[in-house]
Amino acid sequence: MIDLHCHSVFSDGTKTPAEIVKMADAKRIKALALTDHDTVAGLPDFFAAKGNVERIAGTEISIEFSPGTMHVVGLFIDYENPYLTAKLNDLLAARKARNESMLEEVSRLVGREVREDDISTSNLGELGRPHIAKFLIREGIVADMDEAFNTYLAKGKPIYRERKRLSFSESAEMIHTAGGITILAHPFSMRLEKEQYLPYIKNMINQGLDAVETYCSYHSEEDTLFFNDLAKKLGLPVSAGSDYHGDNKTNVKLGKWNCRLHNPENVLYALRKKAEQYK
Repeated sequence: MIDLHCHSVFSDGTKTPAEIVKMADAKRIKALALTDHDTVAGLPDFFAAKGNVERIAGTEISIEFSPGTMHVVGLFIDYENPYLTAKLNDLLAARKARNESMLEEVSRLVGREVREDDISTSNLGELGRPHIAKFLIREGIVADMDEAFNTYLAKGKPIYRERKRLSFSESAEMIHTAGGITILAHPFSMRLEKEQYLPYIKNMINQGLDAVETYCSYHSEEDTLFFNDLAKKLGLPVSAGSDYHGDNKTNVKLGKWNCRLHNPENVLYALRKKAEQYK
């Protein structure tokens, strides 16, 4: 078993890197990647944690895209690469500015000033929308996470704010410079028509796409088979990641998705082979 996409308290997850490593060992996961949003701050703790699971350095980048959302996972990165860390610091600054604007809207909603510490003191990185969603639940404004996003936090809703995002080509350059590979995460979230995916992803290959995450918690078995076939047609290796966020996404389990992965060793080998060209 492998899991090449998960999040810790250094972005919008609820478990520390050490806790995730411990969970991975308990589940007998053989290889695990930590891929926090726009940051590599949790990776030192991730690699220092006691455990037997093989660990892979990663990050996840939000890309400028419409109509849905596009995320790119970078794996096998040198997380101390100066170019990578400078670009990620720019993204974190943009995220912080976005959060300040969102907190102003939250303050108007609840009728009092709401500060970052009021939202969460458990995260070690910048706030994410799941933190705000939990605050709205505690305040009795919404009943659950789904209502929080559907009413207030999803794109186009009152609390949502846009922020600076990289283009895919900029993200690919950053990840490749750090010796990593680019993986299109949970492509279903792009919300394209099925016939649009092949030409769109083909164009992404020309801009530096290396692989597609076909096994993930958001894909049905039919989705996984569709994207596996698409990746095969385009000559791309596939990846597998749960997108685990701890208690912020209770329906997502570490190392689990909806379609059985028969040869995880082959998947990992193909991704490593792809990464060799950037070393």
